[in-house]
Amino acid sequence: MVVALLGGCGGGSETSSEVSEKQNVTLEDLHLNLDWDPGPEDVGPLLADQLGYFRDARIRAEINSPILPERPTKYTDEKLVDAAIVQEPQVVLAREEGRPIVIFGALVPTANLAIIWPSKSGIESIADLKGKTIAYPGVPFQKDFLEYVLAGAGLTLADVKLDDVGYDLVPALASGRADAIFGGSANEEGTFLEARGLDPVVTEVTKLGVPGYDELVLIARRDRYTENPKLFQRLLDASIRGNEAATEDTESATETIVSENAEEGAVKVAKPAQAGVEATAPLLSENGEIDRARLKRLVDWMYEEGMIERRWSVSQLVAGP
Repeated sequence: MVVALLGGCGGGSETSSEVSEKQNVTLEDLHLNLDWDPGPEDVGPLLADQLGYFRDARIRAEINSPILPERPTKYTDEKLVDAAIVQEPQVVLAREEGRPIVIFGALVPTANLAIIWPSKSGIESIADLKGKTIAYPGVPFQKDFLEYVLAGAGLTLADVKLDDVGYDLVPALASGRADAIFGGSANEEGTFLEARGLDPVVTEVTKLGVPGYDELVLIARRDRYTENPKLFQRLLDASIRGNEAATEDTESATETIVSENAEEGAVKVAKPAQAGVEATAPLLSENGEIDRARLKRLVDWMYEEGMIERRWSVSQLVAGP
């Protein structure tokens, strides 16, 4: 049900992985699901695997992408993976659906969800989207957030054509299949569109009334986390080491992203990957900490907007004390 995208690799005369093997360190297997195809925001775990940080943390990691962007919470709940990377609002809706998952760390602590359209489209405001096609990845909370954004301009979902395109946000906009996209960000889709010469207009949802939240977080089933909290803490710590490595060496981080998307051709993805990594590096978490006060504000807002029927407490959404 998932597509394998990554195997551990290393470079140099003697990597930390090779040292670990020589020392006969016992490694624990852990299956991690990305939130998307390998991209700049996932670079921390990807580099952690490539540079041997997971092995340093006594983890043998298998890293995959989901078939569809909305699947990681489902895979985690159904024990198809041990941990996953998702956007924080996905966790709130997953709990609403009865999925016993919890957050145990943040990888990208700044909300960057945005609505994007080409500057030459003639669209000057959200109100101009009436009758237009908006592509989105199919993640349920994004539909709720879009409905809120449209309402601020006096529109409803019935006033636009919503197109679920999965991973193909950039192709949908670049090809003209969609007039705008929702669910991307300035640092990823924005830079990829710029590389195609589209000169995108990017408006982040936090400028349209949506409260801030941790963009990308690590999740696990609560019972799985409780069984072995140190394993998941080691995963988080190693991933943050990967974030640090990406920030210090964006060229190596870019090479990692390009290699993980090799099936699309290195030449095709190298330029936007470099721009995406450089734009994303300042947004990566330096400590993995979850902003609990901000999460509470997000839950309160989602409850007040009718997106959820229960006002979930932070302790129900976050692992540990």
